[in-house]
Amino acid sequence: MEGHQVAVLTAGFRRLIRASAFRSREGIWWQGVVYNVDRIRHHKRGGLSAFGLIALTIALLLTVVSTGALVLNLSRLNTSRMEVARINSVLTLVAELHEAIRAAETGQRGFLLTGEQRYLTTYQEAVPRVWADLKAAEQVVRRPEQVARLANLRSLIENKLDELANTIGLGARSQNAALEVVRTDVGQQLMEQIDSTIRTIRDTGTEALSAQSKREQTDAAWATAVALLSGGLALSSAVLGVVTLVGKRAQTRLFEAEERFRNLAENIEEAFWVSDPRSSTLLYINPAFEHIWGQARSALYQDPRLWLEAIVSDDRERVSASYAERAMKGTYDENYRIMRPDGSLRWVRDRGWPVHDETGQFEYVVGIAEDITEMREAQDALTSLNADLERRIEERTQALVEVNRELDAFAYSISHDLRAPLRSMQGYADALIEDFGDGLGPEGHHYTKRIVAAASRMEDLIQDILAYSRLAKEEVSVRPESLEAAVDQVLTDLAPMLADTAADVRVERPLPEVQSNRSVLRQVLSNLIANGVKFVGPGEKPELLIHADRHAGRVRLWVEDHGIGIAAEHQKRIFDPFQRLHGIEAYPGTGIGLAIARRATTRMGGSCGVESELGRGSRFWIELRAAEEGGGDERTA
Repeated sequence: MEGHQVAVLTAGFRRLIRASAFRSREGIWWQGVVYNVDRIRHHKRGGLSAFGLIALTIALLLTVVSTGALVLNLSRLNTSRMEVARINSVLTLVAELHEAIRAAETGQRGFLLTGEQRYLTTYQEAVPRVWADLKAAEQVVRRPEQVARLANLRSLIENKLDELANTIGLGARSQNAALEVVRTDVGQQLMEQIDSTIRTIRDTGTEALSAQSKREQTDAAWATAVALLSGGLALSSAVLGVVTLVGKRAQTRLFEAEERFRNLAENIEEAFWVSDPRSSTLLYINPAFEHIWGQARSALYQDPRLWLEAIVSDDRERVSASYAERAMKGTYDENYRIMRPDGSLRWVRDRGWPVHDETGQFEYVVGIAEDITEMREAQDALTSLNADLERRIEERTQALVEVNRELDAFAYSISHDLRAPLRSMQGYADALIEDFGDGLGPEGHHYTKRIVAAASRMEDLIQDILAYSRLAKEEVSVRPESLEAAVDQVLTDLAPMLADTAADVRVERPLPEVQSNRSVLRQVLSNLIANGVKFVGPGEKPELLIHADRHAGRVRLWVEDHGIGIAAEHQKRIFDPFQRLHGIEAYPGTGIGLAIARRATTRMGGSCGVESELGRGSRFWIELRAAEEGGGDERTA
């Protein structure tokens, strides 16, 4: 019976070990226990009774079970302590990251408003810190929801830093242009999204930290209880020693993490505070409070309402009501002004978030108060610049309205008051030649013809001035038009001139469609082709080549000639009104044709230019959007 009982217990014990989860390093120890049980079973000289063997086996079995439970609890306790240290590390890195991205934004705004290098240096130093802190946080975080939030935060930060870099680059060239970009509030919206994401990460981490601390306390209590239940003082002492050793190691890591967090809290520029609104108790405030409020922390601990009393009277009631109503809800976020003891006024942004225990019960509020005086001054300066810009735009608009009114009056005067006398002059000169031609003599005929020619040139000039004026004020609608059809029509209109000069005009077909206005396009082509025919050397035959090429949704039409060419120093001013490079006797014209060509192409959403070399001809070009780029609908350019 004795042998049978021991065999049964030993077999059951072996099954327990095989079913146990502790079959790695501990398995060797368990096998040693089984070996000793087998030795007891077969040991005859010891003289143990069956009862003694059974009792000894049960004791060993209880020892194994209790030790296994103890190891499990110790493992959980160690894991819990490591998790607490890791969460603290995440919170520290996220706080440093938030500080760095704020510093980058402050540097950007300061540089755009003042142009001073020190702000640019602040920005340049902050950007590497942002990436370093973000990468470190990504390496430490483990929880899937926090990993997802960090991935979203990385995307927001990439967009924010791109926005900062773009505006700084633009500001180096044009401050007004950069401020126009800032006015869109894209950067502010990105910063608000970053703030919200970091706040969520911080709140989630704080709640997880509280829950983990509770679990840690529970695991430690269970480990001690299991050790006591093992029945032996020596074993209990050993277990307590192990608990103490593991606890000390974990406590050391926790202390180190807390020390890092404390160092961060004690050295950041923002005032970090912890309070309980229910009892109006201040639990903690860091040294930054003294820098921002200009008062000692000890005074605030003695009178927790000191921070509120420093707020200017116009803001105090609003802030007090907001703190009382929203701090425990997680929606407290206020901007206000404080008056420091030295009489200086500072702007503060103050935010708070509630912390709950693992049961969801409110514990306290943590918050950040930052000095935003420079940012507010920058915003005020930006607002002032915007107001000044709007005022200038309004003044410019009124000036343009006045100019347009004067142009309308001028155009009316030209059309009616100048044309009528010119036509009378032409009519009388023609009548003089027809009725009294025989009596005028050669000299009289010469002078009369000069009067007719001058009146005709004046009529052409008036016509061009009116065309130039209309392009400045009238709407120019564009739609897909055939360049080839426009060129053919202009060549037909200029056929008499081409025949008189024996001009050779070649067109490389096909020519594409462009977004343009039909009548305006023909006017431009007419001026360019007429110029190419007109400006040739004495006795030379005009030769023109018209062709087009395409690039990136644009079409460039070329009108090339082999004429007299244009010196490099004159190539820009020939597109200004009334700019003539030659006498009217040598090359007749009004001096406004190329100005019309440039203004017309600009109104159609294009551009105009020339490539030329004196004595070797010119290559005039116009560039317009390709027809397919406009979608086929008529619109105003």
